[in-house]
Amino acid sequence: MKNFYFDLNKTKPNTMDKAEELSAYIRSKGGKATISGEVPEDTDCIIVLGGDGTFLRSVKDYGKLDKPFLGINMGSLGFLTMTEIPAAFAAIDDLMADNYKLEHRMQLICVKEGHEISTALNDIAITQGGFSHLIGLEVYVNDQHFGTYEADGIIISTPTGSTGYNLSAAGPIVTPMVNAMIITPICPHSFNARSIIISGDDRVKIRTFGTKHRMNETAYVTVDGEDYTTMKPDDEVVIEKSRYSCKMCMLPGMSFIETLNTKMTGR
Repeated sequence: MKNFYFDLNKTKPNTMDKAEELSAYIRSKGGKATISGEVPEDTDCIIVLGGDGTFLRSVKDYGKLDKPFLGINMGSLGFLTMTEIPAAFAAIDDLMADNYKLEHRMQLICVKEGHEISTALNDIAITQGGFSHLIGLEVYVNDQHFGTYEADGIIISTPTGSTGYNLSAAGPIVTPMVNAMIITPICPHSFNARSIIISGDDRVKIRTFGTKHRMNETAYVTVDGEDYTTMKPDDEVVIEKSRYSCKMCMLPGMSFIETLNTKMTGR
């Protein structure tokens, strides 16, 4: 790799300074670096400076360019931005020496009324609004009825997203390269509702319905944490694997298990 594009969260302190430092370093080694603006066609890698939210936004903006991504963590958790600031220059050395491997992370697509809403690297959630009202949800997997819930909502997660909203809702952690989706109800009004891991090649359909006390409750569809559309009772969305994957650069020593250990235990 020789040509790099920096996408950054300019609201975080020192991100521009760090991007300029790294760009100067790349140029000193005979490479090319662009900060923000249009992504040049000859870009070999998109380097994201920020937290996981910045990484998700960058993949949404540039994922269809089919460029690899590397995240440098200037946030808190950093499951996606796995390179920490002290290791940033060594990471550039590895990239420029082609000392990395690519992981193709699965993404999801959400379709409503035949129209694609968006793609998700982490998750698609259907939730109630800002009030504490349950919503009705019917879930089908490959057109077979799977479950009916009255709940605060439901999350359909990729393995990459299993450490996000899914984990907060007591869903299972799944290693990123597994071909799977995780269905996790959010605070279901039931003793028996549990998460389930299904094949990444399955097709999930979710229909909303009015509950006994709220017949016309509006549900909200969020994709990687951003609001995209609403659902009235009897509306349906279909969620399945996207044809686009996210290419992530994995450097020597990078390990999901080690990252999980570090982030979840604080060691």
